[in-house]
Amino acid sequence: MVNRFSRLAATSLKGSMRLAMLGPRSLIGRDSPAKLLEDLHLATAEDLVETLGRLKGTSMKLGQLASFIDAGVLPPDVRDMYQNVLGSLRDAAPPMKRELVGEVFRHEFGADPEQLFATFSEEPLAAASLGQVHLATTKDGQEVAVKVQYPGIEDAIRSDLAVTAAVKPLMPLLAPGLDAADALEEMRARMLEECDYLLEAENMDTLADRYEDHPFVWVPRSVPELSTERVLTMGRATGRPFAEILKADQAERDRVGEMLFRFYYGSLYRYGFTSADPHPGNYFAMDDGRMAFFDFGLACNLDMRMMPYLYGAFLALRDGDVQGVFRNAVAMRYVTKPQQIDPQRFYEWVRLVLDPIAEDRDYTFTRDFIAERTATMLDPRNPWWSFLRQLNLPRWAILLYRLELGLFAVLAQLGATANWHRMTLEFHEAGEPSTELGRAEAEWLKTHPK
Repeated sequence: MVNRFSRLAATSLKGSMRLAMLGPRSLIGRDSPAKLLEDLHLATAEDLVETLGRLKGTSMKLGQLASFIDAGVLPPDVRDMYQNVLGSLRDAAPPMKRELVGEVFRHEFGADPEQLFATFSEEPLAAASLGQVHLATTKDGQEVAVKVQYPGIEDAIRSDLAVTAAVKPLMPLLAPGLDAADALEEMRARMLEECDYLLEAENMDTLADRYEDHPFVWVPRSVPELSTERVLTMGRATGRPFAEILKADQAERDRVGEMLFRFYYGSLYRYGFTSADPHPGNYFAMDDGRMAFFDFGLACNLDMRMMPYLYGAFLALRDGDVQGVFRNAVAMRYVTKPQQIDPQRFYEWVRLVLDPIAEDRDYTFTRDFIAERTATMLDPRNPWWSFLRQLNLPRWAILLYRLELGLFAVLAQLGATANWHRMTLEFHEAGEPSTELGRAEAEWLKTHPK
């Protein structure tokens, strides 16, 4: 554990040393100070990729989040540089050696992958925070993707989580309104769940069942006889990754944005269950116009007792009902000390963070919106900082909050425009579809009821 965090500290120190050298270099070199500063940021971002990629686990997950969620703490002129470089963590982290892959298979199956599959790619297709993905063909001819977990990654995550537990006594000072014990336990439980590939297979198969024959969503199914807690074999599809989608025209990016919103948000409010990780490496655009979705280790199971309050708060927000928003927030335990919170101030904050769905109008997601929203949580200089310290993030809503922030961040990268408010009404069965995709989904729902 000490070694893992010392590597991060060393990366920070290297960045500081580069900054200290800017002055002398600008005096004796040909490059302008601006060019030197750009080079410094690029080198620092590349150091982060190398360090976080090798650490894997929780450290790499933070890097992946930073690659698409704009925290509003970097200057706008270097924001793209960091996110572009960190974006390589989505599918190009340093892979584990071939010998280690064999060790995992022998431990899980008592056999090498070449004995279990007709073909098995030696080089991984992608490497992520907990494992890497290989292409393979089963002995009955099915093309599959095989996710292999890094040896020891669960122990590394447990070690990292022990560090987070150490800050628990400080939480009443940092966030007086937060139930720290609940929040930390929820984070611990969900991160350890991600290490269980059999649970991920169950989550994936549940959504594959629910989205069978869907007009624009495809979810693979697991291959049970070739899956264990540390190896997950699933169906395979091909398509364009997120980086390629970003190069498409705006009409296509809007369409992709709507499909993502309908899958992640729609699954949550229709079924009370969805993936909680809308990371850009977890889906791609198929050639037939559908979106393929992967990685269901982190799933959001909504407490359905909260659904009436979520819907009530949504309608109150639409109607400008300050007290209605506040009453529902108290019922959901976002506010645990109502006598200390100004309902008007609370309404204004909710209006800020849920602006995209608050009104019946077309809304374009922007990176400035994401930067402003995340800055309310991360920047002590932000005018909302001290107010948010008084609020609670109830345990049932932690993954909901992560899902929402991640989804909105991806939609901002797409610059997606739509009437997200009307779509949300659809999910609550309180509105008619107003888009081509919505009408296609409504027809599908007639023969695929909840």
